Amino acid sequence: MKALYLFSVALLLCGVLFGAASGCAVEFPDDLPYACVEDGDCGGAPHVCAALPDGRKYCCKPETELCNRLDDDCNGTVDDLSTESCYEGPEGTQGVGVCRAGKPSCSSASTVLCLGEVRPSNETCNGKDDDCDGTVDEGFDFQTGRNNCGRCDIVCAATQDCVAGQCTQRRETACDNGGDDDGDGSTDCGDTDCNSLSCGVGCTCLGGRKAESACGNAANDDGDNPPLIDCQDEDCDSRECGTGCVCASGRRSEGDCTNGVNDDAPEDTLTDCADQDCTEKSCGDGCVCRGGIKAEDLCDDGMDNDGDGLPGTPRTDCQDSDCNNKVCGLGCLCAGTTRKEVACYDGLDNDGDSVPGTPRTDCQDSDCNNELCVAVGGGAICRSSACVETNCSDAEDNDRDGQLNCADSDCNNQTCRPGRMCTGGQCPP
Repeated sequence: MKALYLFSVALLLCGVLFGAASGCAVEFPDDLPYACVEDGDCGGAPHVCAALPDGRKYCCKPETELCNRLDDDCNGTVDDLSTESCYEGPEGTQGVGVCRAGKPSCSSASTVLCLGEVRPSNETCNGKDDDCDGTVDEGFDFQTGRNNCGRCDIVCAATQDCVAGQCTQRRETACDNGGDDDGDGSTDCGDTDCNSLSCGVGCTCLGGRKAESACGNAANDDGDNPPLIDCQDEDCDSRECGTGCVCASGRRSEGDCTNGVNDDAPEDTLTDCADQDCTEKSCGDGCVCRGGIKAEDLCDDGMDNDGDGLPGTPRTDCQDSDCNNKVCGLGCLCAGTTRKEVACYDGLDNDGDSVPGTPRTDCQDSDCNNELCVAVGGGAICRSSACVETNCSDAEDNDRDGQLNCADSDCNNQTCRPGRMCTGGQCPP
């Protein structure tokens, strides 16, 4: 107030002694607000008399607008960045195809975003240049592609092929009789009409040849030479070789890790999680095979999912060491074998450790000591069971107690601007 009074006196003397036309000017510090009616009240350029949204006016020195929740350019609006366009896509793609520029805008985290811009994406068959390289729908086969026959929106029926960009009715339908049924010079699987059609028991036409499709009947169904049976045939990779069995890399592999059966026998004698085929696969609800045994994988359902508990020694959720550092619910993390509060700003007792008469919500929980107690922006941490303001220079009530910066007792002797500390509830000039 003393500084404001002295500057007001200086302005008054300037006007009385020299008049408005004398060029007399008073320099205003950048960090103190001064009320005004017109630009002349502000001591001359570069200061101007700017208006706040509520109609009040103050002396302001225009500068480049930044994302800092301040009206840097003195136009009465906070964080209104340049109206120039922005674009963060690869060079040479702006304005090509669907790619276009956006407008800079401030995010809630005070960073600059480029809103409305469109960058290159993977090309899809839609009549547009999605990857912004100047070519539309490249890489799609419109001559023989059944899903895009002639153009993007034409899909041939299951009984049709795409021939020269036209959906044509398939004529070869018997693919195991050794005859050229449609008279086009190709027989059975050698005819593209037969692709994905049966060429006999356990046999399917694939890419102009016979392919094994029944992988658990101990037969060489596609007649290859030398003969390859079931999982030995690469055609069977990832296909079922029986109940609970899946072909993998030329051998039988455990596919069901929950049924207590050695499904890939005689490949090995191991069952479920004991079989390395089951590593990181599900062994039931909330259970995963890991290290040759069952491991708890769901840590917030109140169940002993891996069944390793003993009478008097429960191993449910966080009590099971498998859950260490895993989520045990909203705002809760297993730490060792206990539940730990990790969301210290949502008003919830996330780890459920409150007792009657002793609430342990957010900062009241010792787990939250020195942790952020505001969801966005920071500037306040839990200390001694209370949310305490730590940023005393950002013009924000970070701990939401209704007291701003130096007016908050948390800020006593804390820096309020370079070289200044809060004293007596104020930031010294």
